[in-house]
Amino acid sequence: MQFTGRGRTRVPGSDSSSSAVRACQIRSAPVGRYAALLGLFACASFLATGCVAARSIDRVKDAARGGPIVVPVESHRVLAPRARVAGGLLNPRGILPLADGSLLVAAAGTGDPEDPFTGTLLRLQDINGDGRYDGASERTVLLDKQPSANILDIVRRDEVFGMAAVAEGGGSVLVSVAFFLGPSTIFRVDDGELSHWATVHGNINSLDYDPGRRAWLGISSSADEIVWLRPGRGAERIVKLPPLAGGQDSVPGYVRHEPRTGAALVTLFNGATRDEEGGEGAEFEVRVGGIVRVHPDSGATEWVVTGLTAPTDLVVASDGRLYVLELCDGFADPLATRAALSEGTSHGGFTRYSGRLLRIDLETGVVDVLAEGLDAPTNLALAGSSIFITEGMGTPGRSIPGPDGPVALEGFIERVSLPTPTP
Repeated sequence: MQFTGRGRTRVPGSDSSSSAVRACQIRSAPVGRYAALLGLFACASFLATGCVAARSIDRVKDAARGGPIVVPVESHRVLAPRARVAGGLLNPRGILPLADGSLLVAAAGTGDPEDPFTGTLLRLQDINGDGRYDGASERTVLLDKQPSANILDIVRRDEVFGMAAVAEGGGSVLVSVAFFLGPSTIFRVDDGELSHWATVHGNINSLDYDPGRRAWLGISSSADEIVWLRPGRGAERIVKLPPLAGGQDSVPGYVRHEPRTGAALVTLFNGATRDEEGGEGAEFEVRVGGIVRVHPDSGATEWVVTGLTAPTDLVVASDGRLYVLELCDGFADPLATRAALSEGTSHGGFTRYSGRLLRIDLETGVVDVLAEGLDAPTNLALAGSSIFITEGMGTPGRSIPGPDGPVALEGFIERVSLPTPTP
């Protein structure tokens, strides 16, 4: 997962020069019964591609005038039953439930520079019906020996890159292999067979299908861009997001098509308050992340949710409610050197076992905490009345603070049984 915001570079191979110049304005729009009067993406100057660059995101904070939903510091807790259904995974990321009950899981690998090709795409099947996917015969490797890298040397946090997103749409299943500043490789999966779909400049950490436009959306986190993805072609920029009000990069993390509006919902993780190569690795602010709605045809963008800390993946349920992950509730113990990974117990930059799963009703503004104490959750998938969550980002096996003392870092999947929403 790309959690840092560094680049403001053009995505090579993009086709934004063929589009009309877009005013990248954060505008007001209804969010349920909330009117989002949210300030402007101030247009500053033309980029080399012809797109307008924007200076900052301003937020209207007058509640009487409406605005985005603000996640309360103390949100309503409706903790749902949950169970670990798979363990021993090497940095699980994107997860896709299939019609037969199996799961496609992208695993980013170990990030070990001595063994740099440990990324895999797995198919997990509950063959024995015990509700878990841990048996040796229940795991099939569809793609292996994919690049895996830990960017600790750059950002001084335990972050592993490699296999990233898995998504389905338009009769296809796509999976991405993404790196800090790109490029990304996207594969198509057909009945367990993989074929090359595209190579894209940029870090495509997340992708989703827009059925109305019959096109794939992507996130390039390191470039702060939302893009169109085309088979056999590069990325075409929809919009480049400006910095947040505090000056840090917006760092779009994950994208989901919103059926009700036809727009795209995007989580903004938010970047470090100091340059990634100049700070110590934990210069992040809490509660400055959020969710924006991006209108692909115009590039117009509006805040939908604010007050999140390090939001990662999200999903839109059939009733319009949002489910969103927070990676952690704080930032601690950055690592100055790679050797520090094996020197005692440390958080490694992100506070371990402090992530949450939230449910947000866009009509009423109600925010429920469905799960807490998650370990660096990055991706989720909705399957009927359950949500699968991938957890355990970082160097496998190193000692981290657990709920009851030090534990070995492990990649795993939890299943959360969703409670019935209050009418």
